[in-house]
Amino acid sequence: MELTGEPKVQKNELDQLQQQHRKLDADVNSITGNVYLTAQEQYDLARLKKLKLATKDRISKLQLEVG
Repeated sequence: MELTGEPKVQKNELDQLQQQHRKLDADVNSITGNVYLTAQEQYDLARLKKLKLATKDRISKLQLEVG
């Protein structure tokens, strides 16, 4: 019997992070599909990749916690 809702909360957070990671991946792929990237697109691409990596790190951590 589960005493707290913490594992359920972690599972919900994990699901949200996985969805966010997929969206970031789609955004990165959208930008990298361009033949030429403007300075703004290069900046956005770098920012998106950092967010994607941070999200993936958080997903990995939660997966270890959830089991």
